[in-house]
Amino acid sequence: MVRAFPYYRGRWGYMSAALAQAGMLIRDHDVQTALELGAPVAPILTGAHVMDYKARPELDPTVQITIQDATVVPWPFEDKQFDLFIALQVFEHLKDRQPEAFREVRRIAKHAVLSLPIDWVMDDPRNCHHMIPEERVLSWFAPVKPTRVIEGTKGKRRRLIYVFEDLPAPTV
Repeated sequence: MVRAFPYYRGRWGYMSAALAQAGMLIRDHDVQTALELGAPVAPILTGAHVMDYKARPELDPTVQITIQDATVVPWPFEDKQFDLFIALQVFEHLKDRQPEAFREVRRIAKHAVLSLPIDWVMDDPRNCHHMIPEERVLSWFAPVKPTRVIEGTKGKRRRLIYVFEDLPAPTV
């Protein structure tokens, strides 16, 4: 994948860790359907549906895509339509709408894998990746707690992978 798509150079470490977590969910929960938010070139899982706020010319044209801004709810999917939801390095881009977006994840998916940048120091403090503490990320998911948290990458570009099994549907 890295050879074919240079975008993935330097990203494959956390992506492969997230893929391993998705693989465990597939094995343990008989996952058949998946939705990936913001896949840049191709979904990390072959056959996954993609949701993005715009069409991307670099996205594989055989991939099924729904154009939808994730900050606008509800999303155009049925309750528990997908067995698995994946968002790798995307949720931090949702401005202040992460709690509403995660509520939609709970509504449309049974399980989820999300990776996020933790405590990155950016030159521009307005950058959406700048100084996101883990406590803030966990508040986006509240009251749901991740089943497990895996370190995707360490160091100055630390990424954590949050895995959710058996997501409860949101209550009204």
